[in-house]
Amino acid sequence: MKNNKGFSLVELIIVIAIMAILVGVMAPQLIKYIEKTNQASDVQLCDTVKTAVTTGYMDPQVAKKGVTITGGTYNIAGVCAAAGTASNEMSSAVNDILGVPSTSTADSYMNSKLKSKLGKTGSISVWTDGATFEVYADALNGTITTQAQ
Repeated sequence: MKNNKGFSLVELIIVIAIMAILVGVMAPQLIKYIEKTNQASDVQLCDTVKTAVTTGYMDPQVAKKGVTITGGTYNIAGVCAAAGTASNEMSSAVNDILGVPSTSTADSYMNSKLKSKLGKTGSISVWTDGATFEVYADALNGTITTQAQ
């Protein structure tokens, strides 16, 4: 008789069944972790926008024009436009810090960088009371995150 050293069909089916059960248990957890990672990425993006807007507001070219931004909620371009006579300088400073290509606007470029499910349905907004800035990614289902100064 031959000395067969392979696996039988029953043994292979059992191993495949065990692997399928493990994948079924692990997949939902993996999806949750991926979404948490994407939301953390959106938090970092909001923090980057806050830093860019704050830095743009304090830029010497902007500051020497005596900029005062009234309180309210804006998109990225809107908060730059609210700088009045220094809007071009502030917009240029913010775009440079964010690395916005010349073929795109800051809002569309940064909104395209949102990764979470909620982020993809919303946009980045900047709230200010004139002295501090708060940046958040809002969505149809609520606010993803808030970064306050």
